Amino acid sequence: MKQLTLAAILLLYAAVSIAGIGWGLPSRDVDRGLFTRGEPWTGERIARLAGTHQKSSPTRGADVDVDPLDTTDRPILLTKTDEQAAAIYLRYRLYTHQPDEMITMMALAQMHPGNWDFDPRLYQYGGLFIYPVGGLIKFCGLVGLIEVRSDLTYYLDHPDEFGRFYIAARAYVVAWGLIGVLVMYLIARRLANYQAGLFGALLFVLLPVVICMSHEAKPHLPGAVLMLLAVLFAMHYADTGKRRHWLALCLACGAAFGMVLSSLPIFVLIPLVEIIRIGRKDTAWAHALRRTVVGVALAVAVYAVTNPYIPINLIANREVLRSNFGNSLAMYEIDRLGEGFLRMLALTVEGATWPILLVGIAATIWLVRSQRWSAAPLVVPAGLIFVQFVLIGAGKPAEYGRFGVFADAALVVATAFALTRKWRRRREWINGLAAAAVVVWVGLFGFHYLHNFLADSGPDNTRHRAAERLAALDGPIGLLAEPAPYCCPPLDFAHREVWLFPSVDDWTRRVQATPADDSPATPRILIATRDHPPVEGNGPTLDRWALLPDDDRPSKPSPISWANKPICARQSAPGP
Repeated sequence: MKQLTLAAILLLYAAVSIAGIGWGLPSRDVDRGLFTRGEPWTGERIARLAGTHQKSSPTRGADVDVDPLDTTDRPILLTKTDEQAAAIYLRYRLYTHQPDEMITMMALAQMHPGNWDFDPRLYQYGGLFIYPVGGLIKFCGLVGLIEVRSDLTYYLDHPDEFGRFYIAARAYVVAWGLIGVLVMYLIARRLANYQAGLFGALLFVLLPVVICMSHEAKPHLPGAVLMLLAVLFAMHYADTGKRRHWLALCLACGAAFGMVLSSLPIFVLIPLVEIIRIGRKDTAWAHALRRTVVGVALAVAVYAVTNPYIPINLIANREVLRSNFGNSLAMYEIDRLGEGFLRMLALTVEGATWPILLVGIAATIWLVRSQRWSAAPLVVPAGLIFVQFVLIGAGKPAEYGRFGVFADAALVVATAFALTRKWRRRREWINGLAAAAVVVWVGLFGFHYLHNFLADSGPDNTRHRAAERLAALDGPIGLLAEPAPYCCPPLDFAHREVWLFPSVDDWTRRVQATPADDSPATPRILIATRDHPPVEGNGPTLDRWALLPDDDRPSKPSPISWANKPICARQSAPGP
């Protein structure tokens, strides 16, 4: 019966993850919004005007913009020339509704296997993610599931084919998620009983953050699963002291770091298990120190093997390391710890829900007190993840919640531990009722995420419906981010003025100012793709923000994901 229940949970995860796996993919369906006044541009024309042959550089990170726009002092007209419009059209033909998925494809495009150049020039995503995704795409091409070519023009004409690359990458993430369900079962069962294992596995499947990350071609869920595997091996080694468990622990730590850099805190397990064994008087200090040094070295070696161009470029091409890491580090700074703490709590609630946060914290305290050494391999790295969250979490958008997958999973294990314990004889029904309530609560919030992935799997999503509304309005459009399918509905960029503004306040000030005779008219409409209207300063308020499309099909936002994102619109004067 236990095996059948676990199999059912695995099937549930597979069904939830596969449903909507094709959300937000590039498609020719966007042409109805991109080309409202003429024939759609061909792939050859887009590639020629966008100058795609000039985009690659051996000293620049794959995710670094070639010529970033500077809107510090003034708004910028983004559609003055056909070349500018072509650069925008290229994004709508090749990018998804998730702003980070395309950087994996950019990294793969940087490689030249024929010249033995496998440098992705992207290092925050590890080689254990990028290389298997590339291999899976190649395999799918060999068996006829994907049309794999080196001709970019072909994919600009057939974006649906390019969309299959993203599906292959998402399938790789789903495969790791299945392993994660099994590991959650094993960890919770080890700390409590098989009921806790099944309950923990089920909650893991239903977590909003897990449902979100199971639908995105990003390494954070696989990295969290490898961290959970390291926890499981650490528990085994702490109890048995067997060499194979120690070796598996070191390999798992290195592999987690090799999947995504944010997994680094899991390295704490290598010295931690030795401290546990010393506390239990199962080993001596000298032996523990020697194993710690060797274990860390082994884990680092695993990272170097899966990311060979890190050590290579430390000698041969340091500029590309500075380019990529500098671009990533610019987004993270240690500041405003109080705000970071509150943001950590808010994103944990979003990713795991209130019951998991509250019950999980209380249960963690109880777990540590009742099973001090056994719980340490789970609790200590989860605590470090939360500290990392606090240090750099201030001001981060909701999608930053993806970094909390491992910590959220640890709270789930603690919740499963608490809700499956026998408090009193003949009172098991209380536990059952509480467990059912938690499952329903978490499942409902997880369903909102799944619903938006399903809604964004077809052409009738918020962006396309908003595009139809905007196409009916004349005049220029103002944006707060460079147009791409994840942050702007498809517009006829070749025949419409689109301006990029530094902020809402800058747009407000320019709308209210009396324009000079020779200055261009400020767009009367400002749009942004986000769950809530942008924050404004203390300036005078114009009309209130509205959501597009303003039809009778509102959708509850799923902030960590970009699926079916609401479109916020602001109009400077009353109008239709």
